Amino acid sequence: MTDGNRISVRLVGADEDDGIVRFDDFRNFCDSLAACLRKSEELLTSGPTRIRYRIVGLENASAAVTLEAIAPTNGRDPRPEVLGLFRETVVNLQSGRPVDSRIGRDVLAAYRELISPLHRRTKEVWVDSSCLTTQYGASIDEILGSSIPSEGSVRGVLERVNVHNRNEFVLYPPLPGYSVSCSFPDSMLEQVRRAIKSNVTVWGRLHFQPDAPFPHQVHASRMEIHPPDDELPTFSDLRGTAKECTGTLTSVAFVRAVRDEQAD
Repeated sequence: MTDGNRISVRLVGADEDDGIVRFDDFRNFCDSLAACLRKSEELLTSGPTRIRYRIVGLENASAAVTLEAIAPTNGRDPRPEVLGLFRETVVNLQSGRPVDSRIGRDVLAAYRELISPLHRRTKEVWVDSSCLTTQYGASIDEILGSSIPSEGSVRGVLERVNVHNRNEFVLYPPLPGYSVSCSFPDSMLEQVRRAIKSNVTVWGRLHFQPDAPFPHQVHASRMEIHPPDDELPTFSDLRGTAKECTGTLTSVAFVRAVRDEQAD
């Protein structure tokens, strides 16, 4: 029986190398695996990663590794959900079945890197009992190719700014479990920095997956930063700010006149 908190992966080298895996292939695969686990956790928890992993099994030649997720010291334990999502996504991609609708392009890009060793000198890549083949990559290409672009806007909380080799931030719409990866031009950099942890509306080219309520990616062209809710005026603050708006009419006569005009 498989331990739900453990993941086993294995790489098999090329025949001319007698199945021995090149170090560069193994190192890059480990980086890709770490990225998939990290992004899966971020997707489920909408916060910084807290799960760490340790090696509990290691074999040479075919480079087999078993990782065990370590429970966070504080708060909820998300290990079953994170590792479950990771396994389910790998299996579904390999079998050509749909993946979780919350998984966006950036997460799929990370999962695609799991088979990058196959393009070098690695013969096979295994995740638990799944051997990843060209079907795995084709499934990702099909999902990414079905993205529907349109011009529009999306609103949410701006977090996780990344300006290392690219300009990106993550927007969290008001629906749990969804996040939107947003790229932006250099001209918006200072505005993005000011907007961290703020509610914003972003305009640009939106990319939707079929049946998804929010875009999974936005190429932003402009943005508006909204004030916090506690800074917005209340009804009592607005009282008396437009004393002359009814002209010479009383408030009752003004409302009646508006109703009569709409009826006409």
